[in-house]
Amino acid sequence: MNITSKIIITDTNIITDLNNANLLEKFVKLDNVYISDMVKNDEIKTSTGDINLIKQIKVIETSGEQFLEMMELKKENKKLSTYDLINYILARDNNFILATGDNRLKDFAEKNNVEVIRTLKIIKLLNEKSIISSNEAINACELLKLNPFTRIPEENINNLISELEKDLATC
Repeated sequence: MNITSKIIITDTNIITDLNNANLLEKFVKLDNVYISDMVKNDEIKTSTGDINLIKQIKVIETSGEQFLEMMELKKENKKLSTYDLINYILARDNNFILATGDNRLKDFAEKNNVEVIRTLKIIKLLNEKSIISSNEAINACELLKLNPFTRIPEENINNLISELEKDLATC
């Protein structure tokens, strides 16, 4: 997985988590981050994050054919939302990595050979590509732990912090 591959954000919790971790600007500036027209128009609000940064995310439009396919998939996958399925189709059709915090969508996408990335992996990759330092990555993780609305398990955050601290110790 490469942070410079095209990434489509599927849900606002990725944006919110990166905003709360003070990393949204660096993520958006990668210039390979996209959001579907439906998610941007229907789900983004001021509580999601910095609207000026969110406006910089490239928008990918859903075609009529993709929308019709989503309706067919929805009949078979009732537990996935319309937005989940649209984003899955957009990622598949455009060879994008799917950025999601939703476990059902993650499982469905991976089962159907679409690569998935989550918030902590984004932080790790930003660090590995020297876009952020290990200290910035640790700070971002600490900010996530302080946020009562993140869906990321604290144990997973702590594991990444430990990994980053070990990397710092070996430098």
